[in-house]
Order: sequence, then C-alpha cells, then structure tokens
Amino acid sequence: MNWHEFIFSEKPADRVRRHVIFWLLWWAYFTATYDYYLQVGLQKIVFEHLTAIMIVQSMLLILIHLVACYFFIYILLPNYLIQKKYLQLTGGVIVLVLFLSGAGYFVHSYLFPVIDAEYYSRISSNNTLWWTNINSGLLSAPKVITAAAAIKLIKRWYLKQKEKERIEKEKLITDLQLMKAQIRPGFLFNSLDQIHNAARKNSPQAQELLLKLADLLSYLLYECDEAKVPLEKELKMMKEYMILEKARFGERLELETVIKGDASNKKIAPLLLLPFIENSFKHCDNEDEQAWINLDIKIDDECLSMKLIHGVPETESEDNVSSAAILNIQKRLQLLYPGKHELKKYIDHEIHVTHLKIRFSEKSEQQSSEMLTGLKLKENYALN
Repeated sequence: MNWHEFIFSEKPADRVRRHVIFWLLWWAYFTATYDYYLQVGLQKIVFEHLTAIMIVQSMLLILIHLVACYFFIYILLPNYLIQKKYLQLTGGVIVLVLFLSGAGYFVHSYLFPVIDAEYYSRISSNNTLWWTNINSGLLSAPKVITAAAAIKLIKRWYLKQKEKERIEKEKLITDLQLMKAQIRPGFLFNSLDQIHNAARKNSPQAQELLLKLADLLSYLLYECDEAKVPLEKELKMMKEYMILEKARFGERLELETVIKGDASNKKIAPLLLLPFIENSFKHCDNEDEQAWINLDIKIDDECLSMKLIHGVPETESEDNVSSAAILNIQKRLQLLYPGKHELKKYIDHEIHVTHLKIRFSEKSEQQSSEMLTGLKLKENYALN
C-alpha cells in the first residue's frame, strides 16, 4: 500500500493507524516545545530532560487535546461549520473553550501534584498556574484542532472530487452505450435494405456489403467495449461504415477519403471519429442536390488530425448541425483527452468544416484504460 492509499483508505485498521500516527507526532511536538518546570510557554525543541513524570503529564494534556479535537471535527465541523450554522457553531466553540479551561485547570491543580510532589509548590510560588493552564490548553489545542480540521476538509474535498469523477465516468460509459444504440437502428435497417435490393438483383455487391456489415456489427457489439482500441481497427470500422453508406447513396454522393500515416501500435478511445462521419451523412439526404463528403486523416507519432468537410443546406445553422451524438463526443473528449485535443467546427458558405486533433499520450491512455476497465468490470459484476 502506498501513502496515497493509506491516507484516503476507509478501512478501520488504516484509520486507526492514521490517527495513532497523527497523535504521536503531535505528542512529540507538544512534549518537545513545552516546558513543564518553568511553565513560561514554548521553548526550543529539546528532549534532553524528558522524564517519566513529563511523559505522564504530557499524555494527560494530550488527552484533553484529543477530546477537544474530536469534538470539533466530528460534531462542530460537519454539523455546523460546513452547514453554515454559525450561531450554533459559536455556541459549540464557547463550550469547547470552557472545556479546555476547566479540564486544564483540573489537571494542573489536582492531578499534576499527585504525579509530581514538588509541582504544586513550584507553580504556587511562581503564580503561573493560570498561565500554564492557558498555555497548555487554549493556546496549544487550537493548533492540533486546526491541523486535524484541515486534513478532514482536504480529505472531504478529495472524496467529493473522486465521487464527481466516478459519476462522470459512469455517465461516459452510458453515453458510449447510447451512442452504439443510436448508430444501429436507422443505419442497420438502411444497410439491410440495400443488401436485400442487391441480393434480389443477384449483384455480387450483396455478399461484400453483408460481410462488411457483419464486421461492423461485430466491432460495435464486442470490440469497442474496451477503454482503448487499436487505431487500425477504428479506422477500418469507419471505412466499412462509409462504404455501406456510399452504397445506399450511389452516384448521388461524391465521397473522398484520404488517410495518411502509420496507424499501427496506436490506440484510441472507441467511437470518437464515427459520430462526425455519421453526422455528415445525415446532411446528404436531400435527393434534389448532389451530396459530397471529403475526409482527410493524418497520423504521426504524436497525434491524429482529422479534417471533415461536407455540404449543408443554406438554412442550416451550427446548432442544427451539432447533433446530440456530437455533443456527447465533446464531453468524452474533455474527459478522456483533457488538454490533449482540439475541436473546431464552423459553417462557411454552405460548407461545414470539422477539425479534430488528438494528441496521443501513453499516460492519459493508461489512466483512461484503467478507469473505464474498472467501470466495465463493476458493471459486469452488477449484471451477474
């Protein structure tokens, strides 16, 4: 177990160890900086005169600090400070001050003389009993309370961030499943209809289209459930989708696809490119106009760049062109490739242009893979 897991672990044994270490560190600091004989405040950190009597005295004072600290972080902090109930918080702080004063006075007046026979006469002669009480309680306890409260708030903030990330990641899985479901119905029926028509004409194209559809469905159903998929497979699936769509449109669609670079040994999150391609075909349904799509993809060692251009009707606006699937893709890009992607979309003279650039990062890919794989295992476990 590393330090990060130890600090944020919710296991009872780890929590006990954390608390023990925290109070041992505070005891060492408090014992080294508090003079039990002169009782004049904080001194330089030394352990030269540490005796059994001083250890017992310091433990009694630490016990007071412990009660006050836990009262603040487990009662006042969550119930009043975080809930912004400042009136009740003020009352709780007053109770805490009275406890520190009363408990400290009791320890110094009644318990310390029993432990150290010379203690009471030494304190009485120097008239430092009240200052000793204030110094050991009201001046020292706020330090450990502040440290414990800071740790508690930082841990609370961290856990809230992790919970927020968990919700976003689960939503990401849901969006991916919805995206796969959205691509199937209309596209599937259109492709089957096209294959049926080709088969009726005894066209050799029917067998080719059927194989491509089978490969595409196999990829959608089984392979793209992984957090990262080989870029080669993603591009192959995209090409097969475009071939199936081109067969449906026939000569009415001019389709040009250029892919440059080496896609081997590279991975990408699944279904990041396809929604843009699918969205471009949606604007080719006007049978009165010649449709066209131009796709240019460049791959190098560091990034993938895609430039997608297609025509849109004059009445179309940017809001109309941006479908729900595109909006989901934008969210996925922000989560999976934060600071490592660029997406620009605009319409100029009935031409819709999409620029997408994704920078490959082994670290981010590994984190995303672990993240999504964990969620997938959790989902499978729940289903089973």
